[in-house]
Amino acid sequence: MGFHMLDETAAFLETLFAHITDAILIVDAKGDVIGVNPAFERMTGWSGAELLGKKSLCELCRGMATCQEEASCIDCFASRLQTPSFQMHVVTKRGEEIAVAASSTRLPLEAGGQGALAVILRDTSDMQRIERERHQRQLTNYVIQAQEEERKRISRDLHDGIGQALYSIMVGLRVVNQLQIDEEIKHHLEEVQQLTARTMEEVKSLSVELRPSALDDLGLVAALRSYAKRFEQTFGILTHIEISGQRRRYHSTVETALYRICQEAMTNAAKYADTDQITLRFVDRADRVELEVEDAGIGFDPTQLQIRGTGLGLFGMRERVSLLGGTLTLTSAPQKGTKIHVEILVDEKGGPRYVHPTADRG
Repeated sequence: MGFHMLDETAAFLETLFAHITDAILIVDAKGDVIGVNPAFERMTGWSGAELLGKKSLCELCRGMATCQEEASCIDCFASRLQTPSFQMHVVTKRGEEIAVAASSTRLPLEAGGQGALAVILRDTSDMQRIERERHQRQLTNYVIQAQEEERKRISRDLHDGIGQALYSIMVGLRVVNQLQIDEEIKHHLEEVQQLTARTMEEVKSLSVELRPSALDDLGLVAALRSYAKRFEQTFGILTHIEISGQRRRYHSTVETALYRICQEAMTNAAKYADTDQITLRFVDRADRVELEVEDAGIGFDPTQLQIRGTGLGLFGMRERVSLLGGTLTLTSAPQKGTKIHVEILVDEKGGPRYVHPTADRG
């Protein structure tokens, strides 16, 4: 009965060894490979026949690191009875190095024998990729938030500081101009007044471009209408604006993202599309909002060209939308114009229904 149980146990362990998802490498006391499971073969590309008795641990390992520091061959885990957690760089059959999470333990054998070493390996490349993407999103979100805060600060400083100072200068020039002064001086004063007035308009335009007060005070729809009007005056491109659905305020992250995407897309169209008209559409469908910018320009092949823009371009637009769980679709073809369509799910309060974990609802 006891032998029967041992046979069952051996068969169970053999099945477990073959089907466990973690890779297992077993080496003898000299470091030669004496066992691998199918998961190790899949991870490295090596077959058992190519490894058993033909390769050593040192040939497969390109270094290790603990959570504290990099370790040298002198500190090799193979010299220890047990190493609970470390990172190992394994050489694949193709000659590539992959970083894997590992643990090792010395297997006890019968008296007089030398224990083999079992190394358990787990491919963490997907986890590392996810972590890199998460870190990249954090950086992107930080840059976007910092950029908006800086734009808001500079816009406020331009309006309240330089703008007010220029207005005071203009008032002073008008007062002086009303005095009994020489006509030649009066003429020069009028020129300075005109220059000051133009500078005031440029400062105002720059302040609005950086951060329109309408976006904070009146909301997205008002800001889009105001921007479309300024855009038409600046570039001389006929701009149609279509607004439908509810009229409400949205969370600041939603309003800022959609406004910047509109700004980016329309500026790109003015620079590169060679178009005489643009259509801006905004739709509130209760559970989601949609923004669309479409031009009647020369278009391009999206697989061959990248949009160049005033800031982060198409990548920046996609990142802004992605951080709010939305989607961005670009449609274009040569001589058929370009259309950018954005959709973001929102709740009843106008906030994003989904926010990426690295995003800040602010």
